Amino acid sequence: MEIVIAIVGSIVAKAVEYTISPIKNHVKYLSNHQKNVETLKNRANRLKDARDGVQHCVDAAKRNGEEIEGDVDKWLSAVDKKILEQVEEVMQDEEKAKKKFFIGLCPNFRTLYKLSLKAEEEAKAVAELIEHRKFARVSYRAAPQGIVVAPVKGYQEFESRTSILNRIMEALKDDSVSVVGVHGMGGIGKTTLVKEIARKVKGKLFDSVVIATVTQAIDIEKIQNQIADFLGLKFEEQSMVGKAFRLRERLKEKRILVVWDDIWEKLDIEEVGIPLGDEHKGCKLLLTSRELNVLLNGMDA
Repeated sequence: MEIVIAIVGSIVAKAVEYTISPIKNHVKYLSNHQKNVETLKNRANRLKDARDGVQHCVDAAKRNGEEIEGDVDKWLSAVDKKILEQVEEVMQDEEKAKKKFFIGLCPNFRTLYKLSLKAEEEAKAVAELIEHRKFARVSYRAAPQGIVVAPVKGYQEFESRTSILNRIMEALKDDSVSVVGVHGMGGIGKTTLVKEIARKVKGKLFDSVVIATVTQAIDIEKIQNQIADFLGLKFEEQSMVGKAFRLRERLKEKRILVVWDDIWEKLDIEEVGIPLGDEHKGCKLLLTSRELNVLLNGMDA
């Protein structure tokens, strides 16, 4: 009999414990109702200030022609959803509860409990958004596209030279070929031809196309800077050797076609920083020149 009583007593104690615990929680949320709502209001205001600060940076970056980082856009969208929808809904419910109280109606304790619980949950979510507002950077300067994708004006002149274009395209597809040369007299349309080729291969054979014009007075550093501009690359190095190393490493990252238009004499490919041979990793060089010897003997085309 004592054993039975002991067991029954244990069950009753446990039942009381489980019953009291939810009641305590309900009382806590009811008594802290006003505090939870005020905490949510304060944090929502802080979040609005943080959003405004980030938005100012975004607006300034866009005026400078920069692209906005994806995580920044996502954060702003999440903040707007949180403030404009979820927090605002809690505030509206709070106002309704106040109005009922002012006109002498007894507040619905179930409603107050749910409102207090919701306010606490939203305050925690708002605090997390505030914490996540710290970004490594808000924006970045996108690399210039280099080639306009629209058809090249005047290309119809080359319709009779389809075989030439096809031969160049096949050479660019050949993994064993890293330099392709186009020779012809001045004024016959070499530049137009290579631009049309660049338009066709961009996004298909190559991720990007970079064009650099080579003048008669060769300026290695100028060519390096032109290529870097198209890639959105900022040199920290001062020497041509250092810049060549940076270019070489960057060009090996993706399939990039580098076009050197109008070469007059031999140009040291390695000195510029173009990866060729076994290390080109999909980077190729397309050259145009009036001098056949320059292409054959100077540029290995």
